[in-house]
Amino acid sequence: MARTLTTTELAFVRAARIGRLATVDAANRPLVVPFCYAMLDGDDQGEPFVVSVLDEKPKRVTDANLARVRNIRSNPAVSFVVDRYDDEDWSRLAFVQVRGEARVVEPEAEIHARAIAALRAKYGQYRAMAIEGRPVIVIDDLRGHSWRGDGEPFG
Repeated sequence: MARTLTTTELAFVRAARIGRLATVDAANRPLVVPFCYAMLDGDDQGEPFVVSVLDEKPKRVTDANLARVRNIRSNPAVSFVVDRYDDEDWSRLAFVQVRGEARVVEPEAEIHARAIAALRAKYGQYRAMAIEGRPVIVIDDLRGHSWRGDGEPFG
């Protein structure tokens, strides 16, 4: 059952370098893609949210025609997972699965500059990219659950 994420789960998600984002198309077919993201704290004690930029890595279509963008625009319900895998010690395995509501924001949006700053702080590669003019995916209303291989709760 999805619930508000604990402080420990939020810290795990915040520290992870990559997640896998799931969206659903108009025919209810799932799509999962790896994504770089940053977690930001909401203003005035608001809930944290996640941002990801449609960056300059090579793509076959325009940003607006990316499957994840089309899917979010037709169905904003998304999910993503971040995990820790240790091939030698499975007691260290862990994941946090997050559900939320996504939207695509253009550079003129108020949140855009904050998103770009957070992404550049987390990923050195973004400092060399002209991402300030690119759309950003914002995921809020974060809910989820977690699991650890040692059987302990995330807290």
